[in-house]
Amino acid sequence: MDILEVIRNRRSDRHFDGRPVARADIDLLIEAFRWAPSSSNRQPWRLIFATSAAARAAYDDALSAGNKAWACAAPVKIVVVGTPEEQPDRNGLHVWLLDAGLALENMLIQGYAMGLTIHAMAGYDEQKILRGFSIPQPFRVAAVVAAGWRGKVESLPEDVRAKDLKPRVRKAAAEFAFADTFGGKL
Repeated sequence: MDILEVIRNRRSDRHFDGRPVARADIDLLIEAFRWAPSSSNRQPWRLIFATSAAARAAYDDALSAGNKAWACAAPVKIVVVGTPEEQPDRNGLHVWLLDAGLALENMLIQGYAMGLTIHAMAGYDEQKILRGFSIPQPFRVAAVVAAGWRGKVESLPEDVRAKDLKPRVRKAAAEFAFADTFGGKL
């Protein structure tokens, strides 16, 4: 048996073809997110889709300079938020963030399998997102996501295009999988 092809081939590309994504396809992304595992099944997450011109502008404004170069073109703009009040920290661990990350990965895999470019980002100004989307405390932003139908890499600015054309490589398992102690050969 091998790992699922969609897991092996999934990429965080940055190119979109500009076509809108139908509500039925967005609903599939939401369903994939919804069915993720969650500690004690608390599901401490929320998704906010930027649909109005004002929300889309707030999303774009909060992006880091590097992400603005390509993510503003995405037809689907998502903010992933969570709250430690619904999934309290345990032993100093931010469990809400793990839960949101697990759900986000479900969405990324589903989107890629559907033929979407779907890219999660950590390059954003959290305060701008919180203000721009009227997100109340104690919610925190876990990630922002840009999605749309795959486009042509040639449409990207040259520096961004180079990132999408780089071969997708991963560390060898021996670099991160250990036995008994950190660094112990498995």
